Amino acid sequence: GEECKSFAYRELTPADYVLVEVGDTGSGIAPDVLKKIFEPFFTTKEVGKGTGLGLSMVYGIIKQTGGFIYCDSEVGKGTVFRIFLPRHVAEVKKASEPVETAAAAVPAKPVDTVKDLSGSATVLLVEDEDAVRMGGVRALTSRGYTVHEASSGVEALEVFEALGGKVDIVVSDVVMPEMDGPTLLGELRKRQPDIKFVFVSGYAEDAFAKNLPADAHFGFLPKPFSLKQLATIVKDVLES
Repeated sequence: GEECKSFAYRELTPADYVLVEVGDTGSGIAPDVLKKIFEPFFTTKEVGKGTGLGLSMVYGIIKQTGGFIYCDSEVGKGTVFRIFLPRHVAEVKKASEPVETAAAAVPAKPVDTVKDLSGSATVLLVEDEDAVRMGGVRALTSRGYTVHEASSGVEALEVFEALGGKVDIVVSDVVMPEMDGPTLLGELRKRQPDIKFVFVSGYAEDAFAKNLPADAHFGFLPKPFSLKQLATIVKDVLES
């Protein structure tokens, strides 16, 4: 709590935090760029090389936990990111408290261990971030799916045409350069009206769903997601 005052971060409310600090000794970030790094769609990469959503998603996730993230940088010397996460203090139950009431306060969630996540369908995976796409390809291929990949909406249409429309389900990022996910769904529906589709996004579903036709059916997978969640939604949409 007291240590918080030693940082010149105006919004940082004094409390118990766990501090995660990541630094480098690189070229640093110019002041005019530094003030924009957490903004959605801000990127210093050339067109087609990135969407500028990585740090804005990190910012959103940390803020949702009640935490804070700050970046200090000096050109020519390096950069430090500091993440402050609220410290969790476990409640100590008094000996006089009946164990039953403490346990009953949190109902146990049923664990679904029997769901078979394997499949033999053909998946078209559309994602412009290479690392995310490669992880998805591995996760689905290892479960038996035939996976074709594309790094943009335009490329996805080309792959779809090359396959003669023999695609069972499309999993696509929402925000991509040139052609975004909703536009891609619109184009694919012209070719295959009942195409099964899953949107992947770091933004809330209702932020883009309002731009889609009322009769469009799709699954939604929020970022960040586990590879098991990816396999689960693909299975669920294929069976729907």
